Amino acid sequence: MPHRRPSKSLRIIALASLLALGGCGKDLSPDDYIRKAAGHIDQKAFNAASIELNNALQQAPQNLEARWLMAQVALELGDGDKAERDARRAIELGIARTEVLPVLARALLLQQDPARLLTETSILPQDASPEVQATLLALRGKALLLQGETEKADEQFARAQEIDIGNVDASIGAAFVLATRGRLDDAKASLRAAVERHPDSADAWALLGDLELEQGNYEAAEAAYDKAVANRAYLTLDRAKRAHAKLLQNKVEEAFADLAPLSKVARTSYVAYVRGLAHFQQQKLVEAANEFEVSLNDDPNFIPNRYFLATTRLLLNQPEQALVHADFIRSRAPQSRSANILVGAAQAGRSDFALAKAPLEAALKANPDDTLALQMVAWTALQEGDAPRALLHAERLARLAPDSRESLNLLMLAQLMAGQQLPELGADSEDAYRTSFLLALQSFRDQRYDEARTRIAALRASHPDQLGPLGLSAAIDLATGQWESARGILEQVLQRDPANASARINLARLALNDRDFARIDTLIRPLADQRPNDEVVALLLVAAAHGQDKQAEANRILERLLQQNPRAITARSLLARRHLNAGTPDKALAVLGELSPKQIETTPIFLELQGTAYLAKGDAEAARTAFMHLSRIAPDAAYARVLLAEALLQQRDFRGAQRELAEALRLNPRHLPARIAELRFLTQSTQLEKAAGAASKLAADFGELPEVLAATGWHALVTSDFAKAEDLLGKALEHSPRSELAQQFARSLWGQKKHDDAFQFMKRWLTDHPDDTGMLLHLAGAHLELDQTTEAISAYRKLLERHPDHVPSLNNVAWLSRKSAPDDALRSARRANELAPEDPHVLDTLAMIHFERGDLTQARWLLDQALKFNPESGQVRLHVAQVQAAQGDAAGARATLEKLIIDGVGTRFEAEARAQLAEIGSQR
Repeated sequence: MPHRRPSKSLRIIALASLLALGGCGKDLSPDDYIRKAAGHIDQKAFNAASIELNNALQQAPQNLEARWLMAQVALELGDGDKAERDARRAIELGIARTEVLPVLARALLLQQDPARLLTETSILPQDASPEVQATLLALRGKALLLQGETEKADEQFARAQEIDIGNVDASIGAAFVLATRGRLDDAKASLRAAVERHPDSADAWALLGDLELEQGNYEAAEAAYDKAVANRAYLTLDRAKRAHAKLLQNKVEEAFADLAPLSKVARTSYVAYVRGLAHFQQQKLVEAANEFEVSLNDDPNFIPNRYFLATTRLLLNQPEQALVHADFIRSRAPQSRSANILVGAAQAGRSDFALAKAPLEAALKANPDDTLALQMVAWTALQEGDAPRALLHAERLARLAPDSRESLNLLMLAQLMAGQQLPELGADSEDAYRTSFLLALQSFRDQRYDEARTRIAALRASHPDQLGPLGLSAAIDLATGQWESARGILEQVLQRDPANASARINLARLALNDRDFARIDTLIRPLADQRPNDEVVALLLVAAAHGQDKQAEANRILERLLQQNPRAITARSLLARRHLNAGTPDKALAVLGELSPKQIETTPIFLELQGTAYLAKGDAEAARTAFMHLSRIAPDAAYARVLLAEALLQQRDFRGAQRELAEALRLNPRHLPARIAELRFLTQSTQLEKAAGAASKLAADFGELPEVLAATGWHALVTSDFAKAEDLLGKALEHSPRSELAQQFARSLWGQKKHDDAFQFMKRWLTDHPDDTGMLLHLAGAHLELDQTTEAISAYRKLLERHPDHVPSLNNVAWLSRKSAPDDALRSARRANELAPEDPHVLDTLAMIHFERGDLTQARWLLDQALKFNPESGQVRLHVAQVQAAQGDAAGARATLEKLIIDGVGTRFEAEARAQLAEIGSQR
């Protein structure tokens, strides 16, 4: 729509209205505004009074009366900064400082600035009335309280009451001191007297509310806070405290109504805490946790908030986060029963029952009759499998709480675990059901399966609505290998109770046996969000992802679990092993690096993985250190000796490796990894007769196990028995289709000159395993061996499609295409150099590309860099001589080649150096 200018008539009307409004305002004088403000003050309408006083001051900024009233109104509105400014301006305009000083002191108190208040009131004005002097002394006392100087504050309050016994500020301060000394009733009596004399004192009512709340008198606290809120013209924490009192009376909606206006002002630790309590009471745990976190950020030392945050995290099944706050509380109050129980509950939630034991025992020691502590100690003992300790505490709990069904259930479970006969209980239906069910469990425990089935049948007939007997029936079928029957029963359980975690987990385990990975995902996915730190749930999801070749997702699941549950040993070791299997040992070490050195050095699986990762990186010394630790903490474990032998072999310590292998075989002559390692050692150390004997004995003792087929196939390959290698490795591949075996099988075909068969096999393999970097490199190498440069380049480019930053492939493409596609070669070589600036092979390739482009200076500089990183490289030295000759430095080239002939005796570099030297000589 086009923009139009307003008509002249409309502009005249608008102007006239503005003038009319302006004229109306000018009819009021500053005194008029002050009179209107005074009326509003009488009605306690301080916001309206502030507006009128602002109007007065706009017309007459020097008006003493307006400025002084504005200071008092700002104080009533809780604006300490403005009240101070206007009070000081009133003094400048001529009002007596003695009259202003109480307002100025209150303004400084509102700003939480006790130091300035004490300075301003350090000398009491002699011309002040007794009431003003008492007020200033009382305000000094409040400032001292803010500084934590209770005794000095008490002296000020006492002096104030000597001067003016009914002074409300002194009465409030004295009551606060009494409360800090534990004399709550005396403090309340003092406050009640104060509010009788000064019923409009919001501070007195607020402190009275605090004391009633402390004593658990929630209704009285609410009534006191009502008075405090009614007598203030601005929002304070009184509303949050009133909300707290209402929450403790289950008035949740009313509490939220009190909290709502506070969201418009700066949120404090206490407001967020009370809001969190309101959500907690409604079982909105996520919202509660969020509020408690806000409170924590504002005041990390507020213990009640920490307590509820820890409890909320426990209820959200986040024991790691709960433990952080529980430990903090216990560090401040080591003997606190609540703190110790919280720490114990958090440790138990992490399934770390050994660590849960100490804090729970401490809580129990402080009060041997604490039923909650007894219950938790007994339960954690059951989880640890310590039946005698569980039974001891469960029996005591049952004596202390004989009418508690929870106590009786715990006792019977402890008796069941301890192998005791269960007692006969009462005949009422609930007791009869519980007793019969536990007796069925007892039969199951003792492997009296027929008896257990009979009891379950009776229970299902008498209590068809109960799922426990169905679950136990499935457990019996699982224990006796009746998978299909178990599956049918578990499906019934799941149909009746779709959220039943046990049924979902057991059905998923059955699906794992069937390799039905999609079914596992369907069953377990709903549990993952509910139980983010449950290792069993996560591992089943990992199995489903792995089975569907979703390897990145499998890793993400494990990473998420470890964020929630860093102590999940199986998950951590699995993630590290997955990284090792993927050829990324650095990532495996990063996963293990999140643990402390003590955690690694005391856990065999972590030491094994750490050492294996170092081996994969070629750091044999670090691997040897890890495996030596492993041998010390597992001295009877043959596998530890085998791993140590592997590290020693990498260090070419053959005697040490042989010694460790001999010890492994002494510990367990039939330890398969040790026997395989022995075969490899004998083969690599060229003890071929012994190696052949070891291979034959390995096959005779263990048959055609995949590991045996792989090891004996490798031995045949290394000893050039290619036909036998083809047979053995082919069988191994059928059982275990691994890249390493596939490459060895291709080599067995190649060794028999079956080039076409080898190429066909490698291409078939890559069709099924397109991301197999090792096989792509093997294929490219095979093409190179037959001088099939174009095909080799194609293989390297396929690898780069999936791994664009694979340096060896970039370098090889550059080298092979430097003549046919020099520009592409240069781009590839430069990219390889960016990724690996200190790789001498890359520097050499880039140098020779520049050489062939006629850039001799750049080529020589790059070759010098390559020599800096690998001074002994014969290839690089040949190229240096080639560049020297091209630069006309024949003497330098001859010196380089003569030195290489001496250093490279018996190598191909000697012959090439001699040929190049002869060529230089012929050019003289």
